[in-house]
Amino acid sequence: MILTPREELLKIQKSVFRKNQKHIQESIFIKEPGFEKYEASYKRKLSKYRSIASIEEMVQAILKADIIYVGDYHTLAQSQRSFLRILKAVIQKEKRICLGFELLHTRHQKVLDSYLRGKLSDDAFVKKVSLKKRWVFDLWENFRPVFDFSRYHHIPSFGIDQAPDRSSLKKRDVATAQKIADLVTQYPDHKLFVLIGDLHLAPQHLPLEVRKTLKKRGMVRNELILYQNSETIYYQLARQGLEDKVEVVRLDDHSFCRMHTPPVIAQRSYLNWLENEEGEIDYEDAKHSFLELVYRIGQFLRLDVGEQAEKVEVYTCGDLSFLEHLKERKNFKKEELHSVKQQILNSESYYIPKTKTVYLSNLSMNHAGEEAAHFIKHICSGEEKARPILGAFYANILHEGLAFFGSKIINHKRKCFHGNDFQNLLNYLENPGQKKERVLEYQTALIVLEFLNCAESGMILENVEPLAKNPELFFSVTHALGYMLGDKIFYALMDGVILKSEIRQLFYDPWRGDEKPGEIYWRLFKKMQNVKIPKRM
Repeated sequence: MILTPREELLKIQKSVFRKNQKHIQESIFIKEPGFEKYEASYKRKLSKYRSIASIEEMVQAILKADIIYVGDYHTLAQSQRSFLRILKAVIQKEKRICLGFELLHTRHQKVLDSYLRGKLSDDAFVKKVSLKKRWVFDLWENFRPVFDFSRYHHIPSFGIDQAPDRSSLKKRDVATAQKIADLVTQYPDHKLFVLIGDLHLAPQHLPLEVRKTLKKRGMVRNELILYQNSETIYYQLARQGLEDKVEVVRLDDHSFCRMHTPPVIAQRSYLNWLENEEGEIDYEDAKHSFLELVYRIGQFLRLDVGEQAEKVEVYTCGDLSFLEHLKERKNFKKEELHSVKQQILNSESYYIPKTKTVYLSNLSMNHAGEEAAHFIKHICSGEEKARPILGAFYANILHEGLAFFGSKIINHKRKCFHGNDFQNLLNYLENPGQKKERVLEYQTALIVLEFLNCAESGMILENVEPLAKNPELFFSVTHALGYMLGDKIFYALMDGVILKSEIRQLFYDPWRGDEKPGEIYWRLFKKMQNVKIPKRM
């Protein structure tokens, strides 16, 4: 059976989803008893949808409800943006609303009130509510725009978590239901929006506890549940070619599911959080967000990106039309398309100079910043030509170095592995069983350390021929050495060892000649030998 490009990409995406899911499961060291049953109840609710709906239909349902539960995927900035868009749509038609936030404990209500009155700075507020200590997902920047909106419109807002720390999910639901019932009693004429983790919103979880609590008080309220981004529903829509056309589906009379972000991107936001990746670009406007980074890097270095910048095409891992568009160009060889598919499968972001196309495997600022720098380099000096292996080795280190440096302009706190980190990794991987499972990492660490040891001894590692037979290892090694170089360039610039004009020249220089990349690399290496990388946790 011959698959269409779209079907092929969907198959690859599902494989990436399974790999991400395995990684996520492995990251959760302790699961409370009953978690699987709790999660299964949620997934059953989101196993199918009744009909495709419009945003207007969802808003009309909100206007008829008293309590609106809004599912939150804590690490996904698009999730909080979606909530904010809902509030903006509703506030035009109904001013009497109040908000309840899972991320804040009720004991910090006075602090929240002071913050919303403008009496506390962001930093002071985050510190006083112990957000980084109490809330595992300490992504304040994702949530801040919602609180800004609340302050601007004078919306009563509350922390709704009042369970003791480390309580079970069930006990948290019961305690939160008490607070929600209190708010309904206190604000009987207001619509209460509750922003809380998706799993709490299965009908038998928090909504049931709220109904039971209200019933004891002789109260009944209309409820609406707004779930988000069910992977099951996403793949149902994808099989019909509708995943990029449908924003909302109706599950039943009392619930919708918002389809604002593909599952692999939601997963990647969690993995980015695990890996301390900071910030995300906007999935719904990826090209505009990407170009903002291009212009920021260009402005910082005074590089003329000109009108060429607007010609870039930006795709994310949630776009199933990507392969189709590449094949339509008819200027890709079979092996090139195979390489593209392999990079998608490996969740790698990359820039394709031939078509001025950027593919972002996730929405992190670091990934987008790197590809923005790759794109700028291509605009400034043209497409990289084929070179003998040694020239290609150093050229790729330089390309990766400039890309990492570009991402440091966007996020100066970004870190990468250096010599000691690779030595620690090697020591770990030499434990029984580890080396066999992670061969590429092991081989990369060996070659990187050999390269660095030679450099410290004043020698040059020139025997890179074996890398020509193993492209994956070639890119892994040059990637690692390039990151180190880019990190050093950034701190060399901060220390005045290197000038902006010298970095600008690196972007404009096409490095013509087989030996030129190596000459440039070693000139930079010697110039920056005494530059210190700040100690990091």
